[in-house]
Amino acid sequence: MQKRSLLLVILAAVVALIALVFGWLSAGSSSQRSTASPSPNDANSGATQGTPINDASTTTWVPPEGDPVDKYRAAKTAQERYDVIANFMALGHDRNPAMLIDALRDPDLNNRVFAIESASALTPEEAREVYRQGAVNDQSDVREMTWSLVAPHPMENKAYIYQEPLAKGSPQIMEEALHEMGITPERPLFEMMLTQAALSKEPQRTDRLMKEVNAWLEPGGGDVPKFKSPADALKWWEAQSKNYDEFMLRVDQ
Repeated sequence: MQKRSLLLVILAAVVALIALVFGWLSAGSSSQRSTASPSPNDANSGATQGTPINDASTTTWVPPEGDPVDKYRAAKTAQERYDVIANFMALGHDRNPAMLIDALRDPDLNNRVFAIESASALTPEEAREVYRQGAVNDQSDVREMTWSLVAPHPMENKAYIYQEPLAKGSPQIMEEALHEMGITPERPLFEMMLTQAALSKEPQRTDRLMKEVNAWLEPGGGDVPKFKSPADALKWWEAQSKNYDEFMLRVDQ
């Protein structure tokens, strides 16, 4: 009788142990499944935080084809014209300077400003053609951007660009150009300004330029005559130019 009772106790213990091991294994398996497979709520939570759901949805840039000027003129909306400018500037094209000059007449002011900004990606020789037209644009935002972009250019480019507003700009535009030139008076700018005064057929424009010519000479020192005409000034400068340095200061005193 005692042996039978002992056997029953041992059998019960073995069954309990087997149940315990089985329960432990089941719990571990459920934990691994939970870690490896996030719930739908977790997936949705990740998407709302900006995680891309499908990378294939992102667009791929397609290089534009054809002539940029033709494409720009064929575009119907301001956004389409903006995209033409952006895409051809990203591609690079020999006709990009011509496209940007065309865009300086865009009905949308933002496109005009974008065109003048885009010229900074061109070579200095290409960009100066765009800046020359930007300097006489009828929108002040375009001109202001032009002045700031022209500032770091080589002096020969500056003289080439400023020549346009002095020759063709409205009185207001000419004043803006003279102000920009006068920030750092330099000899090539002075000589260009004197030449434009001599070439001009407009008395008011000539008088304003001659006034500025005298203003640039006075700080240099020495006796500066009051010129009766641009021809007199040119003759005087031909004899006296050797006495001035690159910043219009006399070196013979």
